[in-house]
Amino acid sequence: MCPSSFRLILSVILIAFLFVGLCEAHRHINVDIINDIGPNVQLGLHCKSKGKDLGPQSLAPHQHWGFTASLNVWETTLFFCHFVWKNQSRWFDILKEKRDTIVCKYHPCVWSIRPSGPYRLTDHEKCYPWNADI
Repeated sequence: MCPSSFRLILSVILIAFLFVGLCEAHRHINVDIINDIGPNVQLGLHCKSKGKDLGPQSLAPHQHWGFTASLNVWETTLFFCHFVWKNQSRWFDILKEKRDTIVCKYHPCVWSIRPSGPYRLTDHEKCYPWNADI
């Protein structure tokens, strides 16, 4: 292979990586979590991903809190949250890229946290089961 062909191929690969990187910079999902556990019940939560810890939060009844997650090129972005209220402790994958991207691409993923499970309110209300205890 001549040096000019090698440079051309290398340039095309570099441009492709730059283009993918620029496109990825604009891919994100907004997540909003609402405490609907019950009247006068404080909800503690702590959300994180493999590489990002969002820190502990405490929500009064009907109060909400949210975050913005950047999506990766492999479509494997995952944020999970630990929820605590009264004598209860539950886990849930609050953002699973493959599950949530289509529904939450243009609107925030709004989650109502209830004792029976997390309800995604975006698009149409849908209840999900809590993660199994580990």
